[in-house]
Amino acid sequence: MFGNSGIAMSGLRNYILSLHERLLPLGVFVGHLSISPLIKQGTSFDPDQVAEAWYNLYDKRTEVEDTFPKGIVQFIKK
Repeated sequence: MFGNSGIAMSGLRNYILSLHERLLPLGVFVGHLSISPLIKQGTSFDPDQVAEAWYNLYDKRTEVEDTFPKGIVQFIKK
């Protein structure tokens, strides 16, 4: 179902990981947040929560990539 967009997303992810590796020594943080396509205001996939996840990725700078919501990968694989 997501085959075509999956190819583009994997290319983007690889580009971001490469940028992160090259720019981190210069003090530039590049990160990637994979977001579930189920975003809807007033649910557990609220845009405000997505914004908070982005900010946490930026603020902590401990991970180059993360998923939103947490555990969505296991949900999709079922």
